[in-house]
Amino acid sequence: MKNSKIVLAVLLMAIVGFTACSSDDNGKGSNVEQISEDQLPTNSKTFLRSVFPNASFRHTAKVTTPNYYGTEYTTSLDNKVEIDFDKAGNWTEVEMSDDSAIPIEFLKQEVSTILDYVNKNYPGMFILELDRDMKRGYEVTLSNGLELIFNIKQEFVGLDLDMDRDEVLIVASELPSTAQKFLKDTFAGAEVVLAKKELDRKGDEYKVYLSNGVKVEFDKVGNWIEVEVKYTAIMPETVVPVNAMTYVKTHYSTYKIVSIEKERDTFQIELVKGNQEVELLFDKEGNFLRIE
Repeated sequence: MKNSKIVLAVLLMAIVGFTACSSDDNGKGSNVEQISEDQLPTNSKTFLRSVFPNASFRHTAKVTTPNYYGTEYTTSLDNKVEIDFDKAGNWTEVEMSDDSAIPIEFLKQEVSTILDYVNKNYPGMFILELDRDMKRGYEVTLSNGLELIFNIKQEFVGLDLDMDRDEVLIVASELPSTAQKFLKDTFAGAEVVLAKKELDRKGDEYKVYLSNGVKVEFDKVGNWIEVEVKYTAIMPETVVPVNAMTYVKTHYSTYKIVSIEKERDTFQIELVKGNQEVELLFDKEGNFLRIE
């Protein structure tokens, strides 16, 4: 497979225009208006007093154009915490002004499941940045540069190792209509956790991460080119050519299809059974060609 595991990019540079925690959004650009702490939503002030009772405000501002996460207010505290909020007062983005670890008391209270996952799978690493969309989920940047994606239930969805800067975050409605229809018809009920547009000389491509542990890649016009499933998610049979599905059921009935990649004249299907992995190649009609 082009990527046998879900891979999602470190977006710190790519999303600088989206993230209100960036220096440009903390009062140095035209996108913010300086305000007093009294003008923050009541929920924000109450929340900060409960989590950081000994901290005081150093800076508060209102963002004139909300970003990808819905950020409308940015704050900086004297304990080096920089935390942003949406119009309802829910936190959206958190990081430290000196790039140190986000305080453990905040993480335990707000994202305990994510914290447990990080401690278990990345011992010795700490959470450098935390972004939240109230409907889609979380993006977590670790001290080693990895970015982890979680759904709104704090279940792990994917991880990005791609350092490509030619990527931008988009909302689901910005996907090509063909891609939107495919997602609606094929994965009804699943929410888009994160969507990215990859800028390429040959034409834009798209990556979409769903709340049920599915990643789908689309070409520039919205045709799917790769589908990967994780956890309990099942590969929809409508995605797999009929002949290929028949072959898999006949010869690998105890295996699970975890990914399918579509090339011009072939399909490559990855199967998993416990620790065993098999990659099969089929022609465009779904006829078996060989084991990869």
